[in-house]
Amino acid sequence: MIIVKLRGGLGNQMFQYALGRRIAHQLDTTLKLDLTSLLKTYDTAMVTNRDYQLDIFKLEPNFLVKPSLLIQFDKLGLNFISQFLKGIKLFGIKRYKEKTFTVEDWLINNPKDNTLYSGYWQSESYFEAAENELRKDFQFKDSLSTQAQELYNKITSVNAVCVHMRRGDYVNNHVFNSSSLDYFYNAAQHINQNTEKPHFFVFSDDPEWCLENVKFDQDFTVIDYQTNKIKFKEDLQLMASCQHFVMSASSFSWWAVWLSNKKGNIVVAPDPWFLNSDNDVRDLVSKDWIRL
Repeated sequence: MIIVKLRGGLGNQMFQYALGRRIAHQLDTTLKLDLTSLLKTYDTAMVTNRDYQLDIFKLEPNFLVKPSLLIQFDKLGLNFISQFLKGIKLFGIKRYKEKTFTVEDWLINNPKDNTLYSGYWQSESYFEAAENELRKDFQFKDSLSTQAQELYNKITSVNAVCVHMRRGDYVNNHVFNSSSLDYFYNAAQHINQNTEKPHFFVFSDDPEWCLENVKFDQDFTVIDYQTNKIKFKEDLQLMASCQHFVMSASSFSWWAVWLSNKKGNIVVAPDPWFLNSDNDVRDLVSKDWIRL
């Protein structure tokens, strides 16, 4: 049995699931998803509380502990996580925590069964052997809303460029690179010089800011429709339907590119990916991408 700990937003959860899916497939064993950290409520501005978000896909999850039970424990204020980690050792399950941002080769060549894997695992090398299975698992489960379908029709009728402006928890953050407008304008200029009649579609967790501040010289559309909690799912689906990409330093951007699965596209990514960090991103950022 393979267990992967899920944490973070949708992009991070996809990386974590992808690692587990590949190892479970390689070892011909079951994969269980551990939500103990994900569904715990943290009362600090340093941590963004998240939900399980892989339910937007057709994959069939196998949870280590039912989410409803974890939520109940959290509401009661019970410290379930520490007790869980102690108890799991009794069943012969070892725990392995990611030690480096670069790929650990043994996890590809000789992964261990009966292990709980805790980390972010942000590299395609960790799951490319299970690409076919993951492309099936990461098919979107629900149809687009009427507004999103209209946008999809527009995107697929032009030479669409996805511009992802991650703001929110990235603004004034000393770790994550939120990128300046100059980065996005320079990226747009590069794409404009290397493709015909691009139309830029701006996706952001702060569309109001984008409407007020973003002005491309080329045709552009800021995606600002209101769909409550389904918007992040529809954003990812719409982003993946674009032909070219101007990324943020975000796993959400990364997966939009991967899901698009288009040949000959132009992808621009920020450099640096992290601010004030020694993390080596050579296994995360493709050599085929343009770094600006």
